[in-house]
Amino acid sequence: MRDVETNRVVDARWLRNHLSDPTVVVVEVSRTPAAASEPSTIPGAHAVYWKDLLWHRSRREFISPRALVEHLHAWGVRADTTVVFAGDPTQFAAYAIWVASAVGVGGDLRYLDGGVPAWLDNESPTVATTTPSVAPHPVSAQLPLGAPRLDELVVGRTEVLAAIDTSTTILDLRSPEEFAGLRVSPATEPIDHGAERAGHIPGALSLPVQDLLDSRGLLLPVDEIRGRVKAAGVDLSRRTIAYCRLSHRAALGWLILTDLLGGRDVRVYDGSWTEWGSLVGAPISEPAR
Repeated sequence: MRDVETNRVVDARWLRNHLSDPTVVVVEVSRTPAAASEPSTIPGAHAVYWKDLLWHRSRREFISPRALVEHLHAWGVRADTTVVFAGDPTQFAAYAIWVASAVGVGGDLRYLDGGVPAWLDNESPTVATTTPSVAPHPVSAQLPLGAPRLDELVVGRTEVLAAIDTSTTILDLRSPEEFAGLRVSPATEPIDHGAERAGHIPGALSLPVQDLLDSRGLLLPVDEIRGRVKAAGVDLSRRTIAYCRLSHRAALGWLILTDLLGGRDVRVYDGSWTEWGSLVGAPISEPAR
């Protein structure tokens, strides 16, 4: 386990020790539909494409809390279940927890440190020795639904525009190349696409989320993370708005800043650079010519 106890983060060793626990359900959140259609990497896990789990099918908005609960319920998730989200790549698990929290879905939702790659790196089993069964549960045993926390965890473009040149910290968790306007997507993407313009939101601080992870994609020790956050100029006593390109890396930043560092007012700009970089009239800090 990590050097501090958190509410949401578990590692591959913890999951390996709890894999046969019927009250633990693992959900692999994949970046592509093709990956989600393949058998899960973690034995007994349920593989799903992130949009299928977390977005409305026809509108570019979050799934309803009732629909999300019913989706998880079909996999055997109930009120006393620990749901471990394993991202591939890892930030997709943080995005799942952020969306669930924002729409008001409660329960014990965990983030697998390092995601599916970390599971493989730890030489953990990839073939189930038994076939998990999903027993039906009454509706009353479903995950609890609370009041939506959208105003608490999510901001839109209007709020971001209003936050420029104020005491609110606007935090860019993209790569240095994206922040500098040399690219609009990470270098790992085969095509540089995702917005009409390159650059960053005026006044934003740069803190690449990759700088908070080690070479294997695992979270750095908390003291080291705290030092890097401070060195980037982030003051968690102030309201913080995090963004990236699609809000997945920003959601991982949100998880780190709140769960590991205790930040109490951290929100994610849902549209992130995909929206901001294509908005007519939205101010940007462009790369030097």
